[in-house]
Amino acid sequence: MPWQESGSRSYTYWGATVVCLVVLLILSLPALGEQNREGSQRKGPVTLVVINRLALDDIAGEISPHIQALANQGAIGLMNTRTGGGLTSENAFTTLGGGLRLVGAGEARIALPAEDDYHGQKAGAVYRRRTGEEAPQGSIVILDIESIKANNLASIGTDRVGTIGEALGQAAKVAAVVGNADYGNEYQRWAALIAMNAKGWVPVGQIGSSLYRVDPAFPTGYRTDLNNLWNAYLTIRPKADFIVVDLGDMDRVEVEKKQLSPELYQKYRQEVVATADRLIERLLETVDLKEEWVLVVSPIPASHGVAKGELMTPLIVAGPGLAPGLLTSSTTRRAGVVTNYDIAPSVIAWLNLPRPRSLPGACLTNASGRLADYGLLKDILRRSAVTYQQRPSLLKAFVSLEIIVYLTVFGLIVVFANLPRGWISVLGFMLLLIAAIPLALLLLPLLPSNSLATGFLYALVTGLFVTGLAWHLVSDTEARYAIICGATALGLLLDVLTGSSLIRLSPLGYDVMLGARFYGIGNEYMGILVGSSLLAALSIRDRRPKGAPGAFLWLITVIYVLASPRLGANAGGTITVAIAFPLAWGLQGCEKPSRIVLALGAVLMVAFLVNLLPSVGVGSHVGRAIRTAMAGNWSEIWQIGQRKLIMNWKLMRYSIWSKGLLVALGVMAVLIYRPTPVVQTILEEHPAVRQIAFSTIVASIAALVFNDSGVVAGGTTSVYAAGLILSLVLEQREKTEMGDI
Repeated sequence: MPWQESGSRSYTYWGATVVCLVVLLILSLPALGEQNREGSQRKGPVTLVVINRLALDDIAGEISPHIQALANQGAIGLMNTRTGGGLTSENAFTTLGGGLRLVGAGEARIALPAEDDYHGQKAGAVYRRRTGEEAPQGSIVILDIESIKANNLASIGTDRVGTIGEALGQAAKVAAVVGNADYGNEYQRWAALIAMNAKGWVPVGQIGSSLYRVDPAFPTGYRTDLNNLWNAYLTIRPKADFIVVDLGDMDRVEVEKKQLSPELYQKYRQEVVATADRLIERLLETVDLKEEWVLVVSPIPASHGVAKGELMTPLIVAGPGLAPGLLTSSTTRRAGVVTNYDIAPSVIAWLNLPRPRSLPGACLTNASGRLADYGLLKDILRRSAVTYQQRPSLLKAFVSLEIIVYLTVFGLIVVFANLPRGWISVLGFMLLLIAAIPLALLLLPLLPSNSLATGFLYALVTGLFVTGLAWHLVSDTEARYAIICGATALGLLLDVLTGSSLIRLSPLGYDVMLGARFYGIGNEYMGILVGSSLLAALSIRDRRPKGAPGAFLWLITVIYVLASPRLGANAGGTITVAIAFPLAWGLQGCEKPSRIVLALGAVLMVAFLVNLLPSVGVGSHVGRAIRTAMAGNWSEIWQIGQRKLIMNWKLMRYSIWSKGLLVALGVMAVLIYRPTPVVQTILEEHPAVRQIAFSTIVASIAALVFNDSGVVAGGTTSVYAAGLILSLVLEQREKTEMGDI
């Protein structure tokens, strides 16, 4: 190509590229000297009030003035409640205390003072027989602790539990638990799971039957005795640095929900909120929020919220260093949204304890400049619930359509030498529609979609509009794909650069309810960005040589965005493009392979340096992984690798994305590497196609290997190249038939 024929111009070009990389690196630097916000010079105590199954609407009305007053003095947000297993109390409470997404055990709800009887034996003796450990005098023991550890070791590869209690114990500080949700002869003492240490006991507490009273007019016939609960708290308070207080009554309401009319169910819930408000009133009169912290937390959502997909619960935090407003953390980087595994590192930081290694969460902080707004939180919850409900069906429909159309077209062009022209047009339009759907799903949050039906309708109409526009404005098949891919990649980059507001709510983005990712670009759209950028850039380079430098800089920009902890923050995506993009560009017109190595090395260096610099709080998960490796903690790196392998194997076996990936890669491999005369003609007329196909296959495999959900990333990466090749074969068939006529 003209711009590559001159050696001096080529070296000038590569020099300019290096300069651009350096400039991009400088622009990515956060303000030097920014202090990590996870510390505090003040000391506790910390009081954590559990009102399980609480909903945001419960505390937004007139019956909770003191809860609202606490929120106005501190900060409020929505907490993701995902655990290492199902959404159950034993899993949720174990997760809160462990600082990891953990699971519980069948009898995790049974916590007893060591001196109490349990089936005719002392609970301490049962605990000693099961664990080989001696529980201290006056402690509360969790009898099923070994089952809890075994379940976590089997399901997520760690037996690390009780992180908060263990951190306090190692610093000679005391954790305590007060309250229960018992009824009749049934124990419901999950709150002890938050305060327990790694051995399964809590140093002090009051957790017995004196904390509730008989009330035949309340669900289960029992309810919390607020006066006794408060007196127990006052007794424990001077002895402890971290106190978990369980109100318990909302769990009792949930036990009999199926036997209650909707009106009575809501009436009892309001009674519980009113009782909780009186408890918070007493706390506000007692604690000094300039010196200590109070949290109001609901480990799992209300059952009626679960039915609507509203899996986040309200979280209120007040104390030194927290100004009124919305909660956030560097885990989510989203105003008003935090995770349940942010609680443990927050408590540990507030008490000035050493942070245990490998905790994924971060300290709760204020979202800068955001005031507490119940309306905003309700909107976040509602829209996130809509995405959660739409996502599985829409994605399954998209991948199923891809598989059906790709296999149908492939089968027809292999079996039949001639196809009716009407079929060719319809099939070509369907192939182009598949390429347009990711853009339609990106734009879906702009439309008032409140249900699966409306979401499906809007996505289909938008996809048809984009496809029809490209179909009628451009007659060349490769140009149609280049336009749609360019528009998709541009839309994604603009959204990431402006805060990812569309990706966050797109069914093809990440789901805040599931909590796999909260910021940056998810694996689905990472694959879309890589695949669409490869096709658009290589097509422009081949068809418009003067635009080649711009196409190359576009690829460099994509690498930077994926690598930046402030923007894409996608480690697997960074490695994928660092491998695929230089390879794709070097397949044509590069005189010396060393130039490819130079580009690859420069890009990797930028990605490495950018991710070593914290952007918010403790930085991105990418940077933490790099620093973990540099610190020589290879056991943790091995655990990360194991989790990625397990996730990919699970997805390969059960996810529809694996079928889409195999179909797309199979179509490209068969048509490109065993070309028929028709395909050979296409390759001669469209030189960029072989490069697009080869680099896309490499990118898909790299995405599969280097991402924890690599099957998904590889599947989306391969969508465009496979569709283009099939469309070009159809176009060539149409030309041949018209020539015969």
